[in-house]
Amino acid sequence: MNYDIVLMNRDVLTEDFAKLLGFSKLIFKEDFSKFGIIESKNYETDRKLIENKRIKVLVDPHVNIERDSLHFRKGGLNHIVCNLAHKNSVAVGFSLSSIDSPVIIGRIRQNIKLCRKYNVKILFFTFAKTKYELRSAIDLISLLRVLGMNGMEAKQALSFI
Repeated sequence: MNYDIVLMNRDVLTEDFAKLLGFSKLIFKEDFSKFGIIESKNYETDRKLIENKRIKVLVDPHVNIERDSLHFRKGGLNHIVCNLAHKNSVAVGFSLSSIDSPVIIGRIRQNIKLCRKYNVKILFFTFAKTKYELRSAIDLISLLRVLGMNGMEAKQALSFI
């Protein structure tokens, strides 16, 4: 069962269109608090939320980061946060709408490797603002394979529950 999170108002036509694209359910922005989804603010805030088990899904930890260091990428995750996320059953989510540069792609690839190493559940969403920004489940699985996941991980990244 494939799920997607979108940033638009609830609409029956959009839900029907998403079913044609291969999604069994859409989760709208108004349902974020019900599912425990929070968008990343900064590293310190994210770590406190994960430590206190206040969230279930942390979305886009790689976005609100300053420039990368000369010797390593600052992807928003490290071994400490990943270990806490695994211990507290917090998933890390990535959105298609945040991918806008090669630097972001590199950070996502690094975060996928860290999540795999520390057994943190990875989720992927489109965060579409209109129904025309939705992509099919097969396209998203293909993108996740390019980003470094294997086939089973990519399919599980689209199953939210």
